Amino acid sequence: MEREEKRIKIKFQREKLIQMLEEAYQIAFNELSCLNIEEGSIAKLSQAFLLSRSEAMKPLEKEIEKPIITQSPNQKQEKS
Repeated sequence: MEREEKRIKIKFQREKLIQMLEEAYQIAFNELSCLNIEEGSIAKLSQAFLLSRSEAMKPLEKEIEKPIITQSPNQKQEKS
């Protein structure tokens, strides 16, 4: 498998996971409206969901599949 093909597969999986998480959080938020509990408790739970979602998405939103440009040790020594 070539490098570009691997990069595309990684990107697809990362975006698929983001979509799945978005759907899970949407379902969880929708279920909140069906609970027969006081608004204060719903507000606290909603805030916890939002914080959880934010922290879950941060690492996934970075393009980890981008090619990294590095220099060989020989090139670094030549510049010194």
